[in-house]
Amino acid sequence: MKKYRQMIAVTLVLLFADVAADPLQPAPQTSAADTPVSAAQQPATLTALSPYFFAAARSGEAAVLQEFILAGFPVDLKNEASYTALMIAAYQGQASAVDLLLKAGADACIRDKRGHTALMGAMIKAEWQIARQLYAIDCDQDNSAKATDAITDKSQMTAAQFAEKFGQTEKFKALATQLQDRTAAQASTTAAQPY
Repeated sequence: MKKYRQMIAVTLVLLFADVAADPLQPAPQTSAADTPVSAAQQPATLTALSPYFFAAARSGEAAVLQEFILAGFPVDLKNEASYTALMIAAYQGQASAVDLLLKAGADACIRDKRGHTALMGAMIKAEWQIARQLYAIDCDQDNSAKATDAITDKSQMTAAQFAEKFGQTEKFKALATQLQDRTAAQASTTAAQPY
């Protein structure tokens, strides 16, 4: 696995670095994160590297994902199946990858071509630890549909409707209760602390 990480890191540096300088002069040593990618290079670079990025999310290789993030790789890039790395990591139960991607600014509210979010992927695979983390990000705040309402537009389906559709209503309600309990505990701890 270490060899895999090293290969990805070297690939990132080579693809993102400016190596077109004078071939007789060694290129100055810079990290991939310090070297901007030109607009012309970007699509080819993304195409070449995206399979590695999504494989790292799928397998939970946080160190490899971190290299991509440091190199400026777009965390919300979708693959050919319309999934983001966050969706893949959540579906595969890769909690550390989910945490890393969220901290890097990944948008948990992006939907795939079926209208599913990362939270929905975690719920369908019964990855409740990850679902708890994603549930705290309210993607349905502007949607007042009830869980039992008919789904007329999958791109507007709420997490509660998804849970109802797949028989996960009780587990989904437990997420809400856990979040409320955690929020109340944090509020009481904060109130009890002296200034």
